[in-house]
Amino acid sequence: MAYLPILLTILGVYWIAVVSPGPNFLLVSQLALSGKRRMGIQAGLGIAAGSTIWAVLAMAGVAAILDHLAWLHTTIRLAGALYLLWFGVRLLLGARRAGGKAPRLVNLPTSPWAAFRAGLLTNLTNPKAGAFWTSIFSSIYPPHAPAWFFVATALLVPCISGGWYSAISLLFASERVQRRYLRLRRPIDAACGAILVGLGLSLAASR
Repeated sequence: MAYLPILLTILGVYWIAVVSPGPNFLLVSQLALSGKRRMGIQAGLGIAAGSTIWAVLAMAGVAAILDHLAWLHTTIRLAGALYLLWFGVRLLLGARRAGGKAPRLVNLPTSPWAAFRAGLLTNLTNPKAGAFWTSIFSSIYPPHAPAWFFVATALLVPCISGGWYSAISLLFASERVQRRYLRLRRPIDAACGAILVGLGLSLAASR
């Protein structure tokens, strides 16, 4: 059981990273606030799938290899920046057009598969996720861990991620939160859009 404290440390650090607000949180919260509880959960599952892929790549040593391929890292970074800019601009345009009572959203996924794909892409095109797993596995992960350690990591990562974002979707889709959101929808959407655009520009300018 000597490996159990190491596993708990990795999962604890990952939990902190998951609950920190970012593009994943904004995507799920916007879907839930728009009355799309099911699609918010689907997006959360997509994010969980992306996290699992990053974790498996890191365990296989692929994430460390990608970290040394500057051109591929740049490609992923720019793709993620463009995706965040696209999503943010559409939120801003939706906030500008919104008016009256409970306006219809046209800038978010409109099907469960689209929501899942949006969550997956939001996670996979974020190089910070790859950097997180690379740093975790280079500094904490034991070099000769037993098979159960790899399996436990691969299973618990999506449980933590999917569970958190499903809870966010259920909370933000409640009628009480919905009523408050509808009163403040335009400034909330505009703020979220501006944050995403800012994140996209920051990601594009980073090295």
